Amino acid sequence: MRALFASLAVFYLLARSSSAEEASKGVDLSLVSEVSAITGSKSFTVGLKVHHHPKFHTYWRNSGIVGVPIALKWQLPPGFTAGEIQWATPERVDMAGHPAHGYERDVMLLVEITPPAHPPEKLELKAEASWMACADGCYPGRKTLTLAFPAAAQADAIAKARAELPQPLQGWSATLESAKDAPEIRVKFTRTGGNTADPGKPYFFSSDGQISSDPPQKIEVLPDGFRLIAERSEYSPKGRTTLPGVLVAEKPLASNAVYAAVLEPKYP
Repeated sequence: MRALFASLAVFYLLARSSSAEEASKGVDLSLVSEVSAITGSKSFTVGLKVHHHPKFHTYWRNSGIVGVPIALKWQLPPGFTAGEIQWATPERVDMAGHPAHGYERDVMLLVEITPPAHPPEKLELKAEASWMACADGCYPGRKTLTLAFPAAAQADAIAKARAELPQPLQGWSATLESAKDAPEIRVKFTRTGGNTADPGKPYFFSSDGQISSDPPQKIEVLPDGFRLIAERSEYSPKGRTTLPGVLVAEKPLASNAVYAAVLEPKYP
Protein backbone atom coordinates (compact mmCIF):
# COMPACT_ATOMS: atom_id res chain seq x y z
CA MET A 1 0.00 0.00 0.00
CA ARG A 2 2.77 2.44 0.91
CA ALA A 3 4.60 1.70 -2.34
CA LEU A 4 1.40 2.28 -4.33
CA PHE A 5 0.75 5.69 -2.73
CA ALA A 6 4.36 6.75 -3.22
CA SER A 7 4.42 5.63 -6.86
CA LEU A 8 1.21 7.47 -7.65
CA ALA A 9 2.50 10.66 -6.03
CA VAL A 10 5.81 10.55 -7.90
CA PHE A 11 4.03 9.87 -11.21
CA TYR A 12 1.68 12.80 -10.58
CA LEU A 13 4.50 15.22 -9.79
CA LEU A 14 6.62 14.17 -12.77
CA ALA A 15 3.67 14.32 -15.12
CA ARG A 16 2.94 17.89 -14.09
CA SER A 17 6.57 19.05 -13.88
CA SER A 18 6.43 20.94 -17.18
CA SER A 19 3.15 22.69 -16.38
CA ALA A 20 2.27 25.47 -13.99
CA GLU A 21 2.90 24.81 -10.32
CA GLU A 22 0.15 23.04 -8.45
CA ALA A 23 -2.24 25.28 -6.56
CA SER A 24 -2.23 24.50 -2.86
CA LYS A 25 -5.05 22.16 -1.87
CA GLY A 26 -5.44 21.42 1.80
CA VAL A 27 -2.23 23.15 2.87
CA ASP A 28 -0.35 26.48 2.63
CA LEU A 29 3.46 26.60 2.79
CA SER A 30 5.83 29.56 3.19
CA LEU A 31 9.40 30.33 4.25
CA VAL A 32 10.38 32.61 7.15
CA SER A 33 13.73 33.62 8.66
CA GLU A 34 14.93 34.10 12.22
CA VAL A 35 17.14 37.00 11.08
CA SER A 36 16.40 40.10 9.06
CA ALA A 37 19.89 40.35 7.55
CA ILE A 38 22.57 37.77 6.82
CA THR A 39 25.99 37.93 8.47
CA GLY A 40 28.93 36.38 6.64
CA SER A 41 29.76 32.77 7.64
CA LYS A 42 27.19 32.90 10.47
CA SER A 43 24.55 30.16 10.24
CA PHE A 44 20.90 31.04 10.77
CA THR A 45 17.61 29.16 10.72
CA VAL A 46 14.85 29.26 8.15
CA GLY A 47 11.41 27.86 8.93
CA LEU A 48 9.00 26.15 6.57
CA LYS A 49 5.55 27.12 7.85
CA VAL A 50 2.95 24.46 7.12
CA HIS A 51 -0.67 25.53 7.61
CA HIS A 52 -3.24 22.75 7.22
CA HIS A 53 -6.79 23.37 6.08
CA PRO A 54 -9.50 21.66 8.20
CA LYS A 55 -9.36 17.82 8.08
CA PHE A 56 -6.13 17.77 6.02
CA HIS A 57 -2.75 16.39 7.01
CA THR A 58 0.76 16.12 5.55
CA TYR A 59 3.49 13.58 6.24
CA TRP A 60 6.54 13.20 8.48
CA ARG A 61 10.01 12.05 7.33
CA ASN A 62 8.82 8.42 7.56
CA SER A 63 5.19 8.58 6.52
CA GLY A 64 4.40 4.99 7.47
CA ILE A 65 2.28 2.66 5.37
CA VAL A 66 0.90 5.47 3.17
CA GLY A 67 1.88 8.98 2.16
CA VAL A 68 4.90 10.93 0.93
CA PRO A 69 6.95 13.21 3.24
CA ILE A 70 7.35 16.94 2.75
CA ALA A 71 10.58 17.64 0.84
CA LEU A 72 12.65 20.72 0.00
CA LYS A 73 15.02 21.07 -2.94
CA TRP A 74 17.05 24.22 -2.37
CA GLN A 75 18.19 26.65 -5.06
CA LEU A 76 20.74 28.77 -3.19
CA PRO A 77 23.08 31.60 -4.19
CA PRO A 78 26.77 30.67 -4.63
CA GLY A 79 28.49 29.72 -1.38
CA PHE A 80 25.30 29.00 0.59
CA THR A 81 24.51 25.56 2.03
CA ALA A 82 21.36 24.13 3.61
CA GLY A 83 21.14 21.47 6.31
CA GLU A 84 18.62 18.68 6.65
CA ILE A 85 15.03 19.32 7.75
CA GLN A 86 14.65 19.35 11.53
CA TRP A 87 11.33 17.55 11.86
CA ALA A 88 8.68 18.63 14.35
CA THR A 89 7.23 15.96 16.65
CA PRO A 90 5.03 13.69 14.52
CA GLU A 91 1.44 12.63 15.10
CA ARG A 92 -0.52 9.53 14.14
CA VAL A 93 -2.80 10.43 11.25
CA ASP A 94 -5.40 8.45 9.33
CA MET A 95 -5.72 8.07 5.57
CA ALA A 96 -8.80 6.10 4.54
CA GLY A 97 -8.44 3.78 7.52
CA HIS A 98 -4.67 3.38 7.13
CA PRO A 99 -2.65 4.73 10.09
CA ALA A 100 0.32 6.87 9.11
CA HIS A 101 2.78 9.41 10.52
CA GLY A 102 2.36 13.11 9.84
CA TYR A 103 0.85 16.38 10.97
CA GLU A 104 -2.71 17.64 11.31
CA ARG A 105 -1.68 20.63 13.41
CA ASP A 106 0.19 23.58 11.91
CA VAL A 107 3.94 23.08 12.20
CA MET A 108 7.20 24.80 11.37
CA LEU A 109 10.01 22.65 9.99
CA LEU A 110 13.46 24.14 10.58
CA VAL A 111 16.49 24.19 8.28
CA GLU A 112 19.92 25.65 9.09
CA ILE A 113 21.40 27.85 6.36
CA THR A 114 25.12 28.68 6.24
CA PRO A 115 26.17 31.66 4.11
CA PRO A 116 29.60 32.38 2.61
CA ALA A 117 32.01 34.83 4.20
CA HIS A 118 30.81 37.82 2.18
CA PRO A 119 27.15 37.46 1.18
CA PRO A 120 25.41 40.28 -0.70
CA GLU A 121 23.11 42.49 1.34
CA LYS A 122 20.16 41.77 -0.93
CA LEU A 123 19.51 38.23 -2.09
CA GLU A 124 16.82 35.57 -2.42
CA LEU A 125 16.70 32.00 -1.17
CA LYS A 126 14.57 29.57 -3.14
CA ALA A 127 13.35 26.07 -2.40
CA GLU A 128 11.10 23.79 -4.43
CA ALA A 129 8.70 22.23 -1.93
CA SER A 130 6.85 19.01 -2.64
CA TRP A 131 4.27 17.34 -0.43
CA MET A 132 1.14 15.25 -0.24
CA ALA A 133 -1.89 16.69 1.57
CA CYS A 134 -4.61 14.19 2.42
CA ALA A 135 -8.15 14.25 3.80
CA ASP A 136 -10.84 12.15 2.09
CA GLY A 137 -8.45 12.05 -0.86
CA CYS A 138 -4.79 12.86 -1.43
CA TYR A 139 -3.41 15.82 -3.37
CA PRO A 140 0.32 15.91 -4.18
CA GLY A 141 1.65 19.44 -4.54
CA ARG A 142 4.72 21.29 -5.73
CA LYS A 143 5.64 24.94 -5.37
CA THR A 144 8.75 27.13 -5.53
CA LEU A 145 9.03 29.12 -2.30
CA THR A 146 11.11 32.28 -2.02
CA LEU A 147 12.57 34.24 0.88
CA ALA A 148 14.02 37.67 0.10
CA PHE A 149 16.59 39.48 2.27
CA PRO A 150 16.44 41.83 4.05
CA ALA A 151 13.53 39.91 5.59
CA ALA A 152 10.97 40.40 8.33
CA ALA A 153 12.57 38.37 11.12
CA GLN A 154 10.38 35.82 12.92
CA ALA A 155 12.87 34.91 15.63
CA ASP A 156 10.23 34.22 18.30
CA ALA A 157 8.25 31.81 16.11
CA ILE A 158 11.39 29.92 15.13
CA ALA A 159 12.59 29.81 18.75
CA LYS A 160 9.22 28.34 19.76
CA ALA A 161 9.46 25.68 17.04
CA ARG A 162 13.02 24.85 18.11
CA ALA A 163 11.96 24.49 21.75
CA GLU A 164 9.22 22.05 20.70
CA LEU A 165 11.57 19.73 18.79
CA PRO A 166 11.99 16.22 20.23
CA GLN A 167 14.77 16.19 22.83
CA PRO A 168 17.37 13.52 23.67
CA LEU A 169 15.87 10.82 25.89
CA GLN A 170 16.48 11.54 29.59
CA GLY A 171 15.42 9.60 32.68
CA TRP A 172 15.22 6.33 30.75
CA SER A 173 17.50 3.72 29.24
CA ALA A 174 16.31 2.00 26.07
CA THR A 175 17.42 -1.57 25.36
CA LEU A 176 16.67 -3.36 22.10
CA GLU A 177 15.84 -6.97 22.99
CA SER A 178 15.18 -8.30 19.48
CA ALA A 179 17.73 -9.36 16.89
CA LYS A 180 18.43 -7.45 13.68
CA ASP A 181 15.71 -8.00 11.07
CA ALA A 182 13.51 -9.94 13.52
CA PRO A 183 9.79 -9.70 12.59
CA GLU A 184 8.92 -8.47 16.09
CA ILE A 185 10.74 -5.46 17.56
CA ARG A 186 10.93 -5.29 21.36
CA VAL A 187 12.38 -2.31 23.22
CA LYS A 188 12.64 -2.24 27.02
CA PHE A 189 12.54 1.19 28.65
CA THR A 190 13.92 1.35 32.21
CA ARG A 191 13.72 4.38 34.49
CA THR A 192 17.07 5.88 35.51
CA GLY A 193 18.34 8.61 37.83
CA GLY A 194 15.39 8.48 40.20
CA ASN A 195 12.86 9.17 37.45
CA THR A 196 9.32 8.36 38.64
CA ALA A 197 7.37 9.60 35.62
CA ASP A 198 4.48 7.57 34.21
CA PRO A 199 4.40 8.31 30.45
CA GLY A 200 1.02 6.67 29.87
CA LYS A 201 0.97 4.79 26.55
CA PRO A 202 3.96 5.94 24.49
CA TYR A 203 4.23 5.43 20.73
CA PHE A 204 7.49 4.95 18.84
CA PHE A 205 7.85 6.66 15.45
CA SER A 206 10.55 4.81 13.50
CA SER A 207 12.66 7.34 11.58
CA ASP A 208 13.88 4.93 8.91
CA GLY A 209 10.77 2.81 8.40
CA GLN A 210 11.77 -0.31 10.33
CA ILE A 211 8.46 -0.37 12.22
CA SER A 212 5.13 -0.71 10.44
CA SER A 213 2.60 2.04 11.14
CA ASP A 214 -0.34 -0.31 10.48
CA PRO A 215 -0.67 -2.76 13.42
CA PRO A 216 -1.03 -1.22 16.89
CA GLN A 217 2.04 -1.13 19.10
CA LYS A 218 1.80 -2.96 22.43
CA ILE A 219 2.93 -1.69 25.81
CA GLU A 220 3.81 -4.07 28.66
CA VAL A 221 4.01 -2.28 32.02
CA LEU A 222 7.03 -3.35 34.08
CA PRO A 223 7.95 -2.54 37.71
CA ASP A 224 10.80 -0.29 36.55
CA GLY A 225 9.38 0.93 33.24
CA PHE A 226 7.73 -0.61 30.21
CA ARG A 227 8.35 -2.74 27.15
CA LEU A 228 7.25 -1.56 23.69
CA ILE A 229 6.46 -4.28 21.13
CA ALA A 230 5.99 -3.45 17.45
CA GLU A 231 5.83 -5.27 14.12
CA ARG A 232 8.64 -4.88 11.60
CA SER A 233 7.51 -3.29 8.34
CA GLU A 234 7.63 -5.37 5.17
CA TYR A 235 9.48 -2.37 3.68
CA SER A 236 12.04 -2.24 6.51
CA PRO A 237 15.63 -1.63 5.44
CA LYS A 238 17.77 -4.71 6.07
CA GLY A 239 20.80 -5.11 8.28
CA ARG A 240 20.43 -1.96 10.37
CA THR A 241 22.45 -1.95 13.58
CA THR A 242 20.30 0.62 15.40
CA LEU A 243 16.64 1.63 15.67
CA PRO A 244 16.41 5.43 15.31
CA GLY A 245 13.18 7.19 16.08
CA VAL A 246 11.06 9.43 18.28
CA LEU A 247 9.21 8.26 21.38
CA VAL A 248 6.05 10.32 21.95
CA ALA A 249 4.26 9.96 25.28
CA GLU A 250 0.81 10.87 26.58
CA LYS A 251 2.39 12.41 29.69
CA PRO A 252 5.85 13.85 30.43
CA LEU A 253 8.67 11.35 30.16
CA ALA A 254 10.56 12.93 33.06
CA SER A 255 10.64 16.00 35.30
CA ASN A 256 11.85 18.13 32.36
CA ALA A 257 8.26 18.03 30.98
CA VAL A 258 9.41 16.55 27.65
CA TYR A 259 6.73 14.55 25.81
CA ALA A 260 8.83 13.59 22.76
CA ALA A 261 12.35 12.17 22.81
CA VAL A 262 14.80 11.07 20.13
CA LEU A 263 16.69 7.83 20.65
CA GLU A 264 18.68 5.25 18.70
CA PRO A 265 19.17 2.03 20.67
CA LYS A 266 21.53 -0.63 19.28
CA TYR A 267 20.57 -4.16 18.35
CA PRO A 268 22.20 -6.85 20.53
